[in-house]
Amino acid sequence: MIVSLAPVESPGLAVVNAGELVTCEGRGSGDPLGVLEDAAFVVEGGRVSWVGTTKEFRRKSFSKPAKTLDVGGRLVLPGLVDPHTHLVFAGSREDELERKISGESYTSILKAGGGIQRTVRETRKATASRIVKESKERVRQLLRGGVTTVEVKTGYGQDLKGELKMLEAIRVLAKSVDVGIVPTFMGLHATPPEFASGGDYVRYAVREMLPEVARRASRPRFSDCFCETGVFSRDECSKYLKASAELGFSLKIHADEFDDSGGASLAAAACCVSADHLGRSSQEGISAMAKKRVTAVLLPGTSLYSGIGYADARGIIGHGCSVALGTDLSPNSWVESPQFVMSLACNAMKMSPAEALLGFTKHAAGALGRQDIGALRVGCSADFVVSSLPNYRFIPYRVGGDYVETVFRRGRMVFSAEASRDQA
Repeated sequence: MIVSLAPVESPGLAVVNAGELVTCEGRGSGDPLGVLEDAAFVVEGGRVSWVGTTKEFRRKSFSKPAKTLDVGGRLVLPGLVDPHTHLVFAGSREDELERKISGESYTSILKAGGGIQRTVRETRKATASRIVKESKERVRQLLRGGVTTVEVKTGYGQDLKGELKMLEAIRVLAKSVDVGIVPTFMGLHATPPEFASGGDYVRYAVREMLPEVARRASRPRFSDCFCETGVFSRDECSKYLKASAELGFSLKIHADEFDDSGGASLAAAACCVSADHLGRSSQEGISAMAKKRVTAVLLPGTSLYSGIGYADARGIIGHGCSVALGTDLSPNSWVESPQFVMSLACNAMKMSPAEALLGFTKHAAGALGRQDIGALRVGCSADFVVSSLPNYRFIPYRVGGDYVETVFRRGRMVFSAEASRDQA
């Protein structure tokens, strides 16, 4: 098989002898990942310009690449995409794990001033530089696990000053790490204590925060809200999403995590790019999402930490939705390992290893409205991971080791496990 752009005159990098190359260019149900054996690909200008077998590469009349990387039969896969995080925050909530183990629910902790509200207090007090410093290590840990693109939400400011501080922290963070950062403005995360009701806060978010965020030169692409019983209602979220769309934001929604709040059906009606959580969504809501091609982002790590049921991944896939996976890295579910999440997806939600890997690659890219990442096909960004695991099925199977050897972004090495060990 040979796939190519125009003839390559002076390729910058050739990667050869990949025992398994996961392209995410599926060839039917028998090979949804588009796996090539003894594979090679060429990178030029930071993008993939040719894909084939090593034997085909040897026969091609390429000019000598600036560099050839022989991966010695190792597994090569696209850089992972984490489409749902809240990794920019200050403080921690480790004691709440014990409270949940003792029987307190997520929502009862929130109503008592814990949860999101606690992180809001800590984040409001922290300087932007401190937030960036603490968040940078979380991003680096994701990078060590093979993540090359990560979505990052605001939502722990909950007033204009605090949210703008978070957006600035995300902007600075993006310049200081070798990972692509996709910012999301989460205007409705919880109602801060200074507002008498959720409705009052929604009006403030729509009238004050959204227009100001939209005016920023570095405005985020996405606007998000938390549609959940006891948090924000379907009607409140509908008003917020409508106002966001009128200001030119693409839309996301936290939907039906604890109850069927109508979030999935709202995601379809509002033409959201993704709907996330979906632990209690109705079949009608999921079916409507499938018809509108709303990507379902499932977060099994959150279900584990919050002690709630897992989303019905098989049913959601059966309805025709593309299913992405995310870490939901946050103070509530401090998960920094996509591999662990993929294992949960397989063991707790009965996703196949191929479906789980698509969830952190091609479908995760779809949850961010991106087609240039999450795959190794011609024209895509040359974001890829070289792993010591023997094949992709080992990713959710052998969990907890140091299996990512190198990570490349746009054809440039941004992480080496060997170099990291030498520095330690």
